[in-house]
Parts: sequence; C-alpha cells; structure tokens
Amino acid sequence: MKIQKILKALFFFIMFSFIFTGSLLAIDFPTKPINLVVCFAAGGSTDIIVRAINDKMSEKLGVPVVVLNKPGSGGLVGGEFVARSKPDGYNILVLSLSHLVRQAIDPKMPFDVLKDLEPICLYVSQPIFIIVKGDSKFNTIDEMIDFAKNNPGKLSMGSAGIGATSHFSLELMKTATKINFKHVPFAGEGPCLTAVMGGHIDGMAAGLGFFLGKALSGDVKPLVCFDENRVPELKDVATFKEKGYPEALMYSWFGFAAPAGTPKEIIEKVDNGFMAAIKDPASGAAIKKLYFRESYMGHAEFKQFVKTELEKFDKIAKSAGITVK
Repeated sequence: MKIQKILKALFFFIMFSFIFTGSLLAIDFPTKPINLVVCFAAGGSTDIIVRAINDKMSEKLGVPVVVLNKPGSGGLVGGEFVARSKPDGYNILVLSLSHLVRQAIDPKMPFDVLKDLEPICLYVSQPIFIIVKGDSKFNTIDEMIDFAKNNPGKLSMGSAGIGATSHFSLELMKTATKINFKHVPFAGEGPCLTAVMGGHIDGMAAGLGFFLGKALSGDVKPLVCFDENRVPELKDVATFKEKGYPEALMYSWFGFAAPAGTPKEIIEKVDNGFMAAIKDPASGAAIKKLYFRESYMGHAEFKQFVKTELEKFDKIAKSAGITVK
C-alpha cells in the first residue's frame, strides 16, 4: 500500500510538472523566430501563398516568421522534420492536401498526420475543375458523362501523377458519376496540360490558379467545378453538386500544423496570431491575386476536418487500388 501511494504521488507530480512547464512555455511564447516549414522549393505555389502573408504573421505574432523550405519526397522531408521537432511552437508545418493523400496511399510513410502532428488552422483553399481543350467536342460535363457511358473506356483523363490531388479528383468523379475512363498520369500538371491542349487526351483535373489564364484566352474550357458553390472568376461554370453529384466535392487547401504534444496554450496563441494575419485586408488582397481564397478554420474545427479528409482519401485509395510502388 505504501509503495502504491508513493507511485501515485510520483505520477501526479510528473503530470503537474508537465502541465506547469507547458504553461510556463506558453506564457513566454514566442521569444524567437518561428519557422514555417514549406515542403517544396522556393517559387512553387505553396511557397508563394505562404509568403503572401509572411509579414503579417510576423506583425501579429510579434516575432519574425521565417519561411523554411525543406523540399523532397513529395512533402515527406519537411513533414517528418516538423513531426520530429521539439513541440515548442517554433517549427510549424505548412500542411496540405498532398500530405493526407500521401498517407492514404503509402503504408510506409515516415510520420502519421493524425498521431505525429497537431493541426492548428486552415489557411486557404482553391477550387478544382475538369478542363478540356478550347475547341473540344465537349461543351458541358453532361456531354462528357454521356460519352463515357455510351463509349466505355474511350474517354481519356489526365492527372499530375499517380496519387496526385488531380488523380484523386478524377477517382472521385468516377465514383460519383459511375462512369469509366482511361486515367493517364503525367509527371506534373504542365505536361498534362500540354497533352490536353494538343488533343492527346480528352481532359484533366486542375486547380483554378493553374489554368485560369488559358481559360480566359479560350485555350482551355472548364466544364465543371468540384466546389460546393460556383467560383466568381468562372461564374458560368456549374458545380458537380448542381449537376446532381454532391459527393464529388473536393478542393486544394493549405493549413498549419505543429508537432504532436505542443502545449494547447501555444497552439491557441499561434492559432490566434494566424487568424489575425489571415483575416487582415492586406492578406486577403494578396491571397486573391494568387487565385486562392481565404478559408480560415480554427484549431478544433480544422483538426476534425483533417480527420474527415483523411478518411475520405483512404476510402478513395482503397476503392481505386491506389498505392505507392
């Protein structure tokens, strides 16, 4: 009995020390620069959208917020770096849809988004569309679906590669509309778009910012959007939801996450600072210029959102048999 009492007292002492230490860290936080870890090279879409509000984050949090590029392995190098970092709030991952998609298809992924990271907040999102060549025989998504149903295996749709966001978008379209088509993976969006414009494939899935210029010039034609609502830049383009396929809902997004075990007080401080930066009018203008939209979602809601998104992608990966080879 005496040993049990000693062990019990020791347990409560350790727990109290942990909580008290975490609270002390939060009181002082932040006292030095915070790294925003971007998993891709400088100049890419992830890097650019983060730098669009970098100064505002520094202003709101009261310390320099530095973009730290750690490219490699499709986002795994930077993700693992943050997941293994000290949980003190000074290394923050720019979490994206690509991390969740990778986890859904890669059983050997070196970190677990839900177990090794603590989602902080959602930052921005960007709609995804099905696009075709400007003079394509398809003028509506209904025409494309009808063609696919009447000509099994004849429709060819491209993506930026196996397991890419665009690939998962196509699989979601396939499941929702109950059509079949030939999936043609490319080494990135650029080569895929070239194939669409050259008439080598019928269409592809792509984010708004990637193709908007060519849509406005008439080089490509957007047929439908995976978003819940129509997009202001292309207000004449219907959504899958309008067409009777509400389950075909998907968009690209970026958010922030800290290492698991980061004290909740620090998470709240970072979340509040990011919210102020994201909601700032100057940030809104910068985000809009890049054809993204401000989509702030706080800590608790974003954490559940990440869980739900991962469940959706797990389901798509299993249904389509998508795995990393």
